[in-house]
Amino acid sequence: MMEPFKCPHCGSHNYVIVLSGCQITGGTLEEIFEWDEANHAYVSSGSMLVESESLENEGAEAVCSGCEKDVSDEVAAYEQSLPQESEPPPGVAEA
Repeated sequence: MMEPFKCPHCGSHNYVIVLSGCQITGGTLEEIFEWDEANHAYVSSGSMLVESESLENEGAEAVCSGCEKDVSDEVAAYEQSLPQESEPPPGVAEA
């Protein structure tokens, strides 16, 4: 059984990959608006890329969802330690 990634700073298993300098072709973006009762207005947390025909980026950074520290090197090492599979796990679409 595969073990999840663990942040060396706070122990969280969750992280976000942030791509910078992106050139997107044929992309579909999603933006979620939530009602802020205190301000009586909708707020957006930004846009998220749902799919694209092609995506080129200049750089990427992995950020821990728990402590918001840069865990790029740790995530890269974790991903390299994973066994290579010929087929993706159930529920994961091939890119």
